[in-house]
Amino acid sequence: MTHDDADGEGHSLSVVCSTYRGDDPDELTTALESVFEQTRPPDEVVLVADGPVPSDIDAVIDRFLDAHPSVLRVERLPENRGRGEARRVGVEAASHKLVALMDADDVCAPTRFERQLDFLDEHPDIDVVGSYLSEFVESPDDPVAVREVPPGHEDIAKRARHRNPINQTTVVFRRDMALSAGNYRNVDRMEDYGLWVRMLLEGATFANIPETLVAARAGEGMYRRRGGIDYARAELRLQYEFWRWGFLGPARVLANLCTRVPLRLVPNHVRGAVYELLFRRGP
Repeated sequence: MTHDDADGEGHSLSVVCSTYRGDDPDELTTALESVFEQTRPPDEVVLVADGPVPSDIDAVIDRFLDAHPSVLRVERLPENRGRGEARRVGVEAASHKLVALMDADDVCAPTRFERQLDFLDEHPDIDVVGSYLSEFVESPDDPVAVREVPPGHEDIAKRARHRNPINQTTVVFRRDMALSAGNYRNVDRMEDYGLWVRMLLEGATFANIPETLVAARAGEGMYRRRGGIDYARAELRLQYEFWRWGFLGPARVLANLCTRVPLRLVPNHVRGAVYELLFRRGP
């Protein structure tokens, strides 16, 4: 029996994950294993290859295609277009009404999809559900920090006015709501935050489960990716869009830029210390 048969079409689940030439094949293997070994496995996994990938990444993809030919679908982009475009393609290609996001170097808790689908069953008014996210260096069983997020819609909407209220790789959302809000757009480095705000403006209802359902790899590379002049420019562009959409007024945009842009320009170790102080708690 398929999950559609067991749970009804509204509970069928597609997972969207992207990979590119810079990913580690062992980390991709671990990520995909955590998806396929769920207590409630997905009905479909859409893996987007964001541009040409090396042979070791292709070998991982082929191995999972052989093991899960009826579940895994691979979409290949002719060139690297960025995570926002890869996710846009993945969401459009997804066959089911619910879509879960996953990064190629993250690890899902074994009960992630079961918990989130049960939550959506119990709360049919919710369009987007995320969770806490742990960060690890060596092993997901040995987290160094946890990113907590507000559980209720009102607090999520309030936090969205000054920072991202969702751990994006923990999310399951209703595909039709994401599409009606315009789906992913390739807003460099800020594509998830932009989508959540557009969904809020579209009338979507959000929630976060106060449990750690995904583990993300931390370290110097993570802080480096969140800094630099390009990231600062992305902050400027996104805050401008929030003003243009009517989500934020000029005073809030200015306040956000005064706090967020400098954080992108300081050295990595300073940025890491600020993240530890403001945005995380210990495991």
